[in-house]
Amino acid sequence: MNGLDLTQAALEALQPSSLEMSDNGNHDEARGLRGRILGVLIRKWRIQAERSPTECAEFMRRAPQMIEAWEYGDNVPCWPQLELLSLYFSGPSANSRDFALINDSAARLEYMLLRQRLIGALLRAARETIGWSIDELSQRIGLEADLIKRFEFGEEKIPVSVLAALAQTLSADLAYFTALPQAPPSSFVTDETRKMAAETHIDLRQFAAQSENRAFINLAMAFKHIEPDDLHRIANALFAIISAKVDSNGRLSSPS
Repeated sequence: MNGLDLTQAALEALQPSSLEMSDNGNHDEARGLRGRILGVLIRKWRIQAERSPTECAEFMRRAPQMIEAWEYGDNVPCWPQLELLSLYFSGPSANSRDFALINDSAARLEYMLLRQRLIGALLRAARETIGWSIDELSQRIGLEADLIKRFEFGEEKIPVSVLAALAQTLSADLAYFTALPQAPPSSFVTDETRKMAAETHIDLRQFAAQSENRAFINLAMAFKHIEPDDLHRIANALFAIISAKVDSNGRLSSPS
């Protein structure tokens, strides 16, 4: 499909456009249209991959009716679910980090939870960068403040159509929330890196060898590619989510 995978196609199709409503527009209609666009893409990639809704449902640990609802735009997956579907349709590449995600349902679940929390932290960081409270964002995008708060804390899945709308409202590229760097190609592995790996503490090597820990490693790799200023804001947001209290405006109080 022209060298694209499902997630790349979704990024292109869901970029800001004239379909996105203004503050006074019909936000539900705009998000619904994006959900239908995404559903067409999911169905297109599923048919190309020669997968049935039942097979997709078994992989995603969902009912077949949910896959059909995604394809019709009646329900919208979150971005981590879309990533896993894309992997399922395309298959892991030769130097991919994702073999465990294909074969291990527990690893897939852990991956989705970790990605959900990271995207939530990025959302909080983007909101606080422009100085908005949760209530301000709620008013601008037409979502309940409590729902946005659960998004930021990783307690609630963010449908892709909603994530795209949040990105535009916050003047952020959708890729800011979704980018996950690939592992470096094997040609980048030098004698020096092999020596460093050999000297790595045995506990760390054992941790890396366990397939259920791949999701943690993938996220650590992703952080390596984030600009220092952005990484600092994300770290502050993650720390706040874990240890601080939230006031009535959705801003953080100082940790005790």
